[in-house]
Amino acid sequence: MDNSRSIWGPKSSILGIGAALTLCAAAATAWFATTADPEGALLLGVFTVASALATGYGLLIRPRLRADADGVHVRTLAGTDSAPWRAVHARLVSTRRLGRDSTTLEIEFDDVSDEPRLVVLGWLDLGADPDDVLDDLNRLRPN
Repeated sequence: MDNSRSIWGPKSSILGIGAALTLCAAAATAWFATTADPEGALLLGVFTVASALATGYGLLIRPRLRADADGVHVRTLAGTDSAPWRAVHARLVSTRRLGRDSTTLEIEFDDVSDEPRLVVLGWLDLGADPDDVLDDLNRLRPN
C-alpha cells in the first residue's frame, strides 16, 4: 500500500482569472456609476458580486478533496466531512446534456452519521479529470 497523500481542489489559474475578472468588473462598475448609465452600473455590480462570491467560494473550499491512508476528507462551506475508507463508496457518473458529455465523481459516505451523504464533484471542483481522481482514490484505498 502506498502511504502517500493526495489533494485535489480548484486550479489556482482559474481562481486567479476569477479574481482578475472581479477586479475588472468592479472598476467598470465604478466607471459606469460615475457616468450617466446607472442601469449599466447596476448590472455590472450584480456581476461583480456574483464573480466575487464564486471566486471566494473556490478559495475557501481549497482543498476540496483530500485522501490519505485513514480515509477521505471533503471540504465544504460548513466544514470538513471525513470518513474512513470502509464507509466510502466512490463511482463515476457520466451524463449527456446539451450535446456534451460530462463526468462527475460521486462519493457516498455510509455509516458515518445518521444519514448517508452524497458528494458530487466535477472537474472544476477537483482541478483534475474525475477518472484520474477515482484511479488515485482506488490506489490509496487499503485492500
